[in-house]
Amino acid sequence: MPNVPRVTRPYSRSPRKRVFWVLADTGAGRHISPEELGISGRDRSWNAWADNLLRVNRPQFESLGIETGLVPRPDTISLVLRPSGIVGAIPLQSPDSHKIAGGVVVKPRFGWNGVGAVLNEIGWTAAPQLLKYPLVPGSAREVPPWVLAGPIIQRIGALLTHLTRGFRLEEQIRQMPRGHILWSKYVGEQMAHGRYHQLPCQFPELGPDWLLRSYLRWSLERVRSSLAGWATLDLVARHLIEIADQLLWGLRDTCPRVPQHRVLDQLATQLALPTSILWDGLEAIGWLVDERGLAGLSEMDGLSWRLPMSELYERWVENVVRRWAHDFGGATTTAREGNARFPIYWERPGAGSLRDLAPDFVVQAGDSTYVFDAKYKAHFEELDDQRWSELGEELRSEHRHDFHQALAYASLFDTPRVVTSLVYPLFPTTWKTLAGQNRAVVRAKLPTHTRQIETSLLGLPLQLQPGQPAQELVQTLDVLREPLEGSGP
Repeated sequence: MPNVPRVTRPYSRSPRKRVFWVLADTGAGRHISPEELGISGRDRSWNAWADNLLRVNRPQFESLGIETGLVPRPDTISLVLRPSGIVGAIPLQSPDSHKIAGGVVVKPRFGWNGVGAVLNEIGWTAAPQLLKYPLVPGSAREVPPWVLAGPIIQRIGALLTHLTRGFRLEEQIRQMPRGHILWSKYVGEQMAHGRYHQLPCQFPELGPDWLLRSYLRWSLERVRSSLAGWATLDLVARHLIEIADQLLWGLRDTCPRVPQHRVLDQLATQLALPTSILWDGLEAIGWLVDERGLAGLSEMDGLSWRLPMSELYERWVENVVRRWAHDFGGATTTAREGNARFPIYWERPGAGSLRDLAPDFVVQAGDSTYVFDAKYKAHFEELDDQRWSELGEELRSEHRHDFHQALAYASLFDTPRVVTSLVYPLFPTTWKTLAGQNRAVVRAKLPTHTRQIETSLLGLPLQLQPGQPAQELVQTLDVLREPLEGSGP
């Protein structure tokens, strides 16, 4: 039989589909199978791949507080991703090639629109933090552009507000001398062409830093164009466009110019502006220069970022508490600013693990002290929807811990009346129902012979509905100012 050359077909492998997993913060875990990552071979279980997957993606998972674990199921063992209270987006690396195989997005369980209205209300003080990871494939479809556009516009607005007018050297060709005449240019350029009456002059001119203003205009135009496609559907995007337009109107006498990192670094050392405002503004410009703002290099790919929801909720509660205290002249202090921390003096230094007590917000008004501690948990809804005896032991134990913490705060103040409140997040529909029944605040009194001590569970939605004024939520706290009937020594 004649030798027939064997024809070897070239090895071909169909490209893997990039996976994309969406989780809800503090929600149920998601079971992942090896097939979802395109893992093939004789062993299609996690036996050979689980360790590699967790190892190469551990920094990303930790940045969003995602807990991982292997869970036995009737037919196989699955990998479970359990989100915590951190929202954001991270890329996912393949366990075999270590290349970007997809992405993970953790969304707020209260929804983007409601959270966006809250972020706008608090002035974007709880801004997302960018992570130094590659772009997340497909995340731009799940994350609204205002998640990053809001902080960028806020930072640029603050920078423009603090941008002062200063002297700069201006050069002009004039018929009447002003300042210093540049004789070398006059002889070489003007006299040589018979323009004896045109004098090149250099003089100090009072005006803003035109270079930085040109960078700011370019940045605002980039952000505005990224938001334009959402304006008809998203109220937050439309509101941010209005703010960007107002800022652009103030820059109408400036031509946009693409920033350069080298020049941005120089401006950081030359401008006499508040350090935090200057650096925040220049950093936001840098995001856009690197194509790291908004949707990045592709309309489908987005940034890696994170935002702890507990931080956002604390800032939102602080906003409501400050407005409430302002209405009756109360003085507000916060643990975040360091003026509501109370040290614990141990007999032997280092003996105890707790060094101080730090209630989130304290309001002093006359002979009353109001203490607020924001808890980004679901206790209040569960306590309202279920009977206490039906709750799991873990939940009851955690709630007791919160309650004992509130009572510990009451011991820090010697005013005749102390009111401590645990503030839990609610969905707007739940809050509206409870508020209509005067049950958004549940109060209790403690027997004491020296002071009047009250405690309360307070529900506050982490959302604002279209057209809903924040003052409506502020008024919910008014009931705390009236002493609980029958309370006292």
